[in-house]
Amino acid sequence: MEIKSEEIKKICVLGWGLKGDLFIRIPVIEAIKTRFPDAQLTVIVDPMNMDVLENHPDVDIVFPFNRNKKPFLKYLASTWSNILKLRKEKFDLFVNLYSGGSSPHITRMVNARIRLGFDHSRALRRSNNLLVAHPSLCGNWSKAFGTILQPLGVEQEAIRRGTTFVCTQAAFECADKLLDESIAYVGFNLGAGADEKRWPIASYVELARYIYQKYHYLPLVFTNPGMENLAYQFSTKCSAFCNALQLPLINLDEVGAVMQKCQYIITGDTGLMHLAFGLKRPCLVMFTYTRPEIVEPEDCIMAPCFIENPEHSDACGNPLGTKDIPVEYAVNKFDELENLISVQLEKG
Repeated sequence: MEIKSEEIKKICVLGWGLKGDLFIRIPVIEAIKTRFPDAQLTVIVDPMNMDVLENHPDVDIVFPFNRNKKPFLKYLASTWSNILKLRKEKFDLFVNLYSGGSSPHITRMVNARIRLGFDHSRALRRSNNLLVAHPSLCGNWSKAFGTILQPLGVEQEAIRRGTTFVCTQAAFECADKLLDESIAYVGFNLGAGADEKRWPIASYVELARYIYQKYHYLPLVFTNPGMENLAYQFSTKCSAFCNALQLPLINLDEVGAVMQKCQYIITGDTGLMHLAFGLKRPCLVMFTYTRPEIVEPEDCIMAPCFIENPEHSDACGNPLGTKDIPVEYAVNKFDELENLISVQLEKG
């Protein structure tokens, strides 16, 4: 099927998933816009993820679509209302980047002229009229998901490793009020999806102590919704050697603006890690479970702290990581990161 750019006026991309999932797919969304620069681009997201794309220059409409089935009657009513709104747009192209759950049914009911998806399930094969073999997820995931665009004439080489986030001026004004411009900060994000994948608070504190005493970077800790106690524990323990700055709960746009003003970001593999990648902030990342290569960006300096756990492997047979990362290991990685940045600054 030959697809001419001038024939595609309206595009819809299904981008359900967690924040990190959406960030990983942003290079694919950007490649779609590059391929069809004059088309109106709508991206369907979970309502909690609207903030990931609402300022992105390539996205014209961010469409919230709630998948919460409770209460069920309300879910049915809102789903049908959303489908009718989307169907009314008469999209020329629908790209399913989610693939699972009810996405094949949503694809069929929205009824775009060209429906593009992966082919690894019967439901997907029935709902799409343009299919791509499901990729291996053994390498970088943005690259892998980008293979879906090959029928549109977009080769995998055109999909970059990395992501994008754009902050508003209002967010920068908020950051200015929260931070002292005379202080150099290193931002700590302690949150993680599960306790067993979280690097210990005591280890983060010891790393913060080392960085503060050697480089004089003041630790700043982000407060994650539902995990406020982690930030409190961190700042309390840090009081033994400095007055760490504990941020209040702020929105993603404001978190991004604060990150822009930090020298470094230290984080686990979470949505805020991808946010830091999107802002091109130098990162030290604690990969306590997932492997670094699946998210490693090409346009942001990232030092991975990763130790293989031979007892657990991913679907590709590669060992997963462990949260038993020694503080000394993390200290050495931070020194390497600092030296790398210093060399780059000297080169101009």
